[in-house]
Amino acid sequence: MDDAPTCPNCGYGFPALARSTRMFDCPSCGTTLFREADALAPMGDHGVMHEAPMLIGLHDRVDLPGGPVEVIGHVRFDYGRGWWDELWALDGNGDGVWISLDEGDVAVERPAPAPKGLRDGALPGIGFKLSAGGIDYTVTEADRATCAAFRGELPELMEIGEVHDFIDATGPGGAILSGEMWDGGSAWFLGQWLDPFAIRVTRA
Repeated sequence: MDDAPTCPNCGYGFPALARSTRMFDCPSCGTTLFREADALAPMGDHGVMHEAPMLIGLHDRVDLPGGPVEVIGHVRFDYGRGWWDELWALDGNGDGVWISLDEGDVAVERPAPAPKGLRDGALPGIGFKLSAGGIDYTVTEADRATCAAFRGELPELMEIGEVHDFIDATGPGGAILSGEMWDGGSAWFLGQWLDPFAIRVTRA
C-alpha cells in the first residue's frame, strides 16, 4: 500500500484503482488526474455534468446478457442537437465495456479492430457499407461530437472541449458498429442494442 500512487495535489492515496483506469478525479480535492504507469499527473477541467434522469448511473450494478458489470465512469458528449452518455463498466474479471445511453436507447459496445471498406481514413457517409467480424453494416449516422463532461474512472484520456467525428452503423439483429475519428487516429467498437426494459439495474 505504501507504493500506491498518490494525488500530486493533496497526497491522497489510490491503492485500488482498476487496471484499466487512466483518468479520474481525486475524491479528496477534486483534481482531475491522468495515470501513466504508476505516476499521476494533474489534468484540466472535468466539466459540468448537469443532472438528468438516467436509466443507469455511476456505481450502479447492471445485469447484461454477458453477465453483471459495475459502472465506474461516465462521459457526456454534445452533438449540437442534444447529448448522449457513455458509461464505462467493469465485469468481475476487470474487463470493460461501454454502455451507451441516447434518448432512451441502450447499447453495449467493446473495442474492436477497424472495419473493412474504409476510404483513406475519411469519415464514411450515411448509407456507406462497412464490414467487421464477417457482418455487413450500413452507416446510419455521421456527425461531430464534443466532450462536455466526465466523472469517475475512465480507460483513456478525455479533454473537455475535445472534438471528434463519429459514425454509427447498424447490422442484422440489432448489431452495432461505431467509430470515432480525430486528427491522427481512430477508435472502433462493436456491440448490440439492448431492450431497456430487459436490463436489471441495482442502484449504488
